[in-house]
Amino acid sequence: MSFALLEKQVQSLPQELQNSIEMYALFVINQFKNASKKNEKKRSASEIIENLTGILEEHAPLTMKEVRAERLKERYGV
Repeated sequence: MSFALLEKQVQSLPQELQNSIEMYALFVINQFKNASKKNEKKRSASEIIENLTGILEEHAPLTMKEVRAERLKERYGV
């Protein structure tokens, strides 16, 4: 359904119902904006995993990138 058609159908409703629909639409938009702002502050899971460290048969901690590179080297000689 196009926005223009939806708008015409809403305009044919009683004013009180139109106001309720408008308030609900604004509520949904604000919820989306607030959720987007909160998510901007969070790092992605892949970024967090990439930076995890651990001990794997070595005495120095390794990042996930280093572990991946080491395993690729062992497997493919890269």
